[in-house]
Amino acid sequence: MNELEASPHKYQDICNKILVRIASGELKPGDRLPSVRALGEEYGCNYHTVRHAFEELAAQGYVELKRGSGTFITESAGDFKKQKADTEKVLQATDKIGILLPLKQWGHYVTRLIDHLHQSAEEMKIKLDIRTVSAIDIHSAELARDFADQGCCAVILPWLGEDQNLTHLHDFVRASALPVAVANPVSGLEACCYLDPNVDADLTHSTTYLQCRYFKEIGYKRIALLGPDTIGADYWQRNLMLYSHWCDLEEFPSLVGMVDRSPQDYERIITYWKPHMGELAVIAYHDEIALEFMQVCEQKGYSVPGDFAVLGHNNNPLGLRSNPPLSTLLCPYKHVSNGLLGHAVALSKGSSKQLCGHEPQDFFIRESCGGRMKYGDQIEDIVSALLAQTHEPKAIPLPALKTEKCPPARRLGSSSPNVPTD
Repeated sequence: MNELEASPHKYQDICNKILVRIASGELKPGDRLPSVRALGEEYGCNYHTVRHAFEELAAQGYVELKRGSGTFITESAGDFKKQKADTEKVLQATDKIGILLPLKQWGHYVTRLIDHLHQSAEEMKIKLDIRTVSAIDIHSAELARDFADQGCCAVILPWLGEDQNLTHLHDFVRASALPVAVANPVSGLEACCYLDPNVDADLTHSTTYLQCRYFKEIGYKRIALLGPDTIGADYWQRNLMLYSHWCDLEEFPSLVGMVDRSPQDYERIITYWKPHMGELAVIAYHDEIALEFMQVCEQKGYSVPGDFAVLGHNNNPLGLRSNPPLSTLLCPYKHVSNGLLGHAVALSKGSSKQLCGHEPQDFFIRESCGGRMKYGDQIEDIVSALLAQTHEPKAIPLPALKTEKCPPARRLGSSSPNVPTD
């Protein structure tokens, strides 16, 4: 394994160091950069990593690779220096923030978060410039320059697609003319996240741990994790790690289902899990995946929660209309939107305002998780005790438990006047 493979973002650090030298005026158009071997020794890395950095800077137009002669700073580097200077002026005078959204797999979570960003921005007297893009990568950094031209002081990425390439994300952040705030913790971009990365050091507060402990508490012997078949989503990878860690500590078998979200792939997972019917609880990455799984179960003649218990996340209103109604946790949207905007403004001023506390999530106990089927109204006391035990060590306020008397079960997609609001 070479150094580039072992440290995938090292070349990005080298790009940043060279760009800083350009912005400071130390490197000027026409200057020749040291050789890849000389810079490799200076930065303590493999020369292949330096070459990768040169290629990346060449793709952005800041250097030119001349075979047999070396690598030279281009005239475009002068534009980079000017953009940095113009950006500094903008950062001191604006109350406007750019929102950049990838179009892929836009679901309920994104819609609700945008609504709350609008509300929070209005309360904080901040203007929003919202744009969509096919992907977050080095090419979409051009939109960050447009944001700067329109008077924005920062860029917020409130959501990353499940197939987001992390190297491309790093490329975007590095090339952005404005500071970037992100909603999820990403390796190497911890300073960009609105949430202090140290908050996640205590695993007992994680949603995944809470979901696992809930199912164990109500008597399930096997707990499975169901999510997208992708390796790009850093937050999903974290869920996988937390789930595996919990299973190892509690000596539970690890059962992970990763689907492309087609009916055929859900059928494959159901067949794989069929031997555990009646004792298997399924934690879905989000409500849309939970509802899709339940729909295929219904089509194939399997019962929820009789054969498979299901618990979702983010309280999609369709969950109340499903058959049976979906048990779920609610993301604290207001907490996230306030955190993103506050941190973005702080980044624009050269500081940080990461949130350091957990925001309690609402827990909706309906029918799909099997808790009410097993314990009736006593499930409220069980969940309240579980939440108290989870938060007592840190003396954090308990999440509000919301249990609902469900209307008669309806088919997926049918209408219902009883849609919960966040």
